[in-house]
Amino acid sequence: MKEVWSLDYQQQYKVCEKFYKILKSLHEDSRLMYQRFYESFELIDPEGLEEFMVELHWSINDMDNALYETDVYTPLQFFEIAGKLAPVIKKGKKV
Repeated sequence: MKEVWSLDYQQQYKVCEKFYKILKSLHEDSRLMYQRFYESFELIDPEGLEEFMVELHWSINDMDNALYETDVYTPLQFFEIAGKLAPVIKKGKKV
């Protein structure tokens, strides 16, 4: 997560957006931490991102918690998700 925090806010949003899409594709709506991430991420308007910095901060925290929960309960799924997020994070570091 340190790598995500080191990105600028636009790149942080892109990581959260990718995580959101991954979770939606898994159809895992029953997990509490996933629900919390959905709630915080869906508050963000990407067109006015500067005005949603607090919500972006919440989303990153909720993403961290959701990843932790995934690692505890379904480690293989955690590595699958992490593998899909890694290219987005790397791309964000280059910008």
